[in-house]
Amino acid sequence: MKVTFSIIVPIYKVEEYLKKCVDSILAQTFKDFELILVDDGSPDNCPKICDEYQKKDSRVQVVHKKNEGLVKARNTGLQKATGEFICYVDGDDWISKDLLQTVYNKAIKKYHPDMVIFNATRQYKDRQEEISKGPEEGYYNKKALKEQIYPYMMYDSRRPFCNGLIFPVAWNKIYKRKLLLHHFCKDGRIRMGEDNAFVYECLYFANSVYVCNDILYYYNQLNVGSMTNTYDADRFKNNRYLVDYIEKNLSGKDKVLDNQINAFKAYWLIMAVFHEIKTKQPILKATKHIKINIKKYKSVKSIKMKGLPITARIFIGLLKAKFIFLSVIAATIVNKKRNAN
Repeated sequence: MKVTFSIIVPIYKVEEYLKKCVDSILAQTFKDFELILVDDGSPDNCPKICDEYQKKDSRVQVVHKKNEGLVKARNTGLQKATGEFICYVDGDDWISKDLLQTVYNKAIKKYHPDMVIFNATRQYKDRQEEISKGPEEGYYNKKALKEQIYPYMMYDSRRPFCNGLIFPVAWNKIYKRKLLLHHFCKDGRIRMGEDNAFVYECLYFANSVYVCNDILYYYNQLNVGSMTNTYDADRFKNNRYLVDYIEKNLSGKDKVLDNQINAFKAYWLIMAVFHEIKTKQPILKATKHIKINIKKYKSVKSIKMKGLPITARIFIGLLKAKFIFLSVIAATIVNKKRNAN
């Protein structure tokens, strides 16, 4: 039976937070939805918790699958979904009980847009922090999207480097299923930045978007510390997959968008270098690793200096000139200053 909303929750090692997540969804004041829990081979009690919810509530469907990562977990849920609109919720986050009702009343009932964007808050142990707002609230047709959203969505030159107008996450947006079925992320190899891979694509191909500035999603920051400090030796390889995917689907369509994609590539490369420092890799080891991987994945070859802010040009310039050691030292100094503030 078709419903208005399909809510898809990919689940992996979130046992501590899963019940709060699912309870917040089942408590929605808008009742016409289905909930698809995708157990991505979670080794804890998450599979059992999912099955218990399915027994208690007919709106809940559970899919158990082998662990293949977030992209494939979301896509598994999407293939099972029957709703006209798709909503993603991460298994360690939770949502306002009015999320679906607010979206329906403000956006869908009147405008029936291809996408809805709403606001969220970062939830820390002792405080909440509202995620910076994007566009003004309201309805954007294709003309308005071209004039007000696309020139700034990935990289907004009016903001700090590579802060786009659109927060590039899957979960503070609702997508018309017909749109998403054409533009979901199809590369399961992307393990970081996977939201970027399809969010911008969906936006670019959407004919209409409604922006709602209500805070409707709670982004859990209690479960990210270990992830932030865990070293990932495959950052450069992941970046190659991500950049190639975005370029394949979006480059060459609009000069303004091409400039943003160039800034996006520069930003992700710089962040890969900073990752070595933030995870406390020895400087000489980090230098060697960066040098090998930049060459292997051709990370700097296609990045153009034009249009980048001065700090990014300096950093990318060092990498292009193969002054890897200097770039690592610079990243170390910048990181220390940031931590001191």
